[in-house]
Amino acid sequence: LLRSDEILYSTKGSKTASLVRFYSTNTHAFFKQFAASMIKMGNISPLTGSSGEIRKNCRKRN
Repeated sequence: LLRSDEILYSTKGSKTASLVRFYSTNTHAFFKQFAASMIKMGNISPLTGSSGEIRKNCRKRN
């Protein structure tokens, strides 16, 4: 379990806690949604040339 996952689940008033509970008890739904999300992310086109930016530090804009 990653720290970020724990925070998403345990933060008071978190809207994601119900999703964590649902997917933890329904692996079929989890893997179906995970696969769809990976396909969706794979279709994101990266910005190139002057439209894009390679960050030297991912936390800061260049």
